Amino acid sequence: MELFLKIFVGNIVLLFVLISVHECGHWVFGRLAGLPARCMRIRLLTFPQQVQLRDEQKDNAWVSVSDFDRYWSILAVSVPSTRGKFLYVVGGFVFETAFLAVLCAVLVFQQQRLYALVAAGVSLLMYAIYVFAMDLPQSKARGKPWGDTTILVHLARGPGLTVASLMVLSRLLLLLFAWKG
Repeated sequence: MELFLKIFVGNIVLLFVLISVHECGHWVFGRLAGLPARCMRIRLLTFPQQVQLRDEQKDNAWVSVSDFDRYWSILAVSVPSTRGKFLYVVGGFVFETAFLAVLCAVLVFQQQRLYALVAAGVSLLMYAIYVFAMDLPQSKARGKPWGDTTILVHLARGPGLTVASLMVLSRLLLLLFAWKG
């Protein structure tokens, strides 16, 4: 029972931390892509957790990714290139994956393989649920990209599909690493 409780609480903390790191990745890569810091803020205690953008040209309001068309048009002002937009969106996945790899390595080297397996497994499951239960259905229903994965594929089909594949492959490799050490 104690192990179950540790894993259960650990998973809740892990989900929050992975999402936080993911959003920080968007923020950092947004800066690299040309978004001014004053135009971005990270919202972690809202749903969905996100980087909001300030609409400096209209009413100076903070715009949620839930208002996708307005959000995308604000992004296009500071980041007009497809490459820059791709960079902004992929940043979340890059940070999340790097953090997860370091976390799993630390856990394995601390002889905590079970927790490394759980971390990699939860991340893989979280990504699969996100893509197949949220991103793809919403994108199909709206007739346009909705979440990070469908946006990346929309911006650049080959690189976007490569990123999605690497998200799965990296987690499978982390599972193998945690299992075999």
